[in-house]
Amino acid sequence: MSIRFSIKNSQGKAEREGDQIVRFSGVSEPFNRHSERYCKKVGVDGKGNPRLVFVTGLDETKVKLYPWYNDEEKIAIAESIKEMLPIIEAHYGKESIEPTNSFLWKDDRNVNRLSLRNESIDVFFDTKNAAHALLYLSIVAGAFIDLVAPTKEWADRHQVPHYLALEVENENYDDDDDVTKADAYGALSDLRKNHGKEALYILAWCMQYDSTAFGAYNYNTPEKDLLAYHIKFIEGKLSVKGKKRNSPKVFISYYDKWVGQQTRSSLYAEAYVKAGDYYNYIVKRDKKYTTADGTELGNTIADAINAITKPKRIQEFEKLRDSVEAKWKE
Repeated sequence: MSIRFSIKNSQGKAEREGDQIVRFSGVSEPFNRHSERYCKKVGVDGKGNPRLVFVTGLDETKVKLYPWYNDEEKIAIAESIKEMLPIIEAHYGKESIEPTNSFLWKDDRNVNRLSLRNESIDVFFDTKNAAHALLYLSIVAGAFIDLVAPTKEWADRHQVPHYLALEVENENYDDDDDVTKADAYGALSDLRKNHGKEALYILAWCMQYDSTAFGAYNYNTPEKDLLAYHIKFIEGKLSVKGKKRNSPKVFISYYDKWVGQQTRSSLYAEAYVKAGDYYNYIVKRDKKYTTADGTELGNTIADAINAITKPKRIQEFEKLRDSVEAKWKE
């Protein structure tokens, strides 16, 4: 599956007071910024020339060292490398992409140098294109870390002027986004009026579980509290662990699953798995989610949901469901 991404300014547009730009309030002037691919000198060759190892983003074993991602994100990045590497090898050549090959990583300016201007910002790239795939993996590996941070959080913390954003991370609402937010509120109203507290409760576990401020809900949680947190979610006021997302679109997608005849059951399964993780009915062993009986369910929450809902695991699913439901009723 290809990934669409863009490079964004860490600061918004500069504020104005009349015709005057408020200094240091944001991006106002045209810019032309450059960064060369990070490399490390590891010695010299027989002729006394420096031996360089470049950050390519193509080494799956290095992903665990990326400090800007959490464990689940590192798993996703490693999977992306597996998917994109054949495309990159076919385009550049398998031998050429060795991390010590200065002919590619240093001498080829299209690969060694990243240049950004105003018109480069917010333009979407697609990893179906080999050059874009290489750029994506390079940025997430920190190859141009002085110019483009892998995440908005890292850019803000370390004052990096730009950051990589996935297509779903666009938090700046234009007219279409305002319509999407209005639709999300319409969906919330429909849930309250026509589907009741049960819908609000299950969807709260599904959507808000990844937020940093999440506190476990139970069946005694007042409906008004569930509504209040859904409103905060739609407004993007619930900080999400390790990533950003377009919250109104996420809310609508979950609403569609709830009203869909064939998809509602999957939301209960998602809520049970996330609650199972929260209450330690499902634990992580050797980086794999595992049931109390020792059944491995996969590396991510999504893997666990998919695994435990298979027909052959009906007993494990029912045991998890009963345990979670009992906890919710306390």
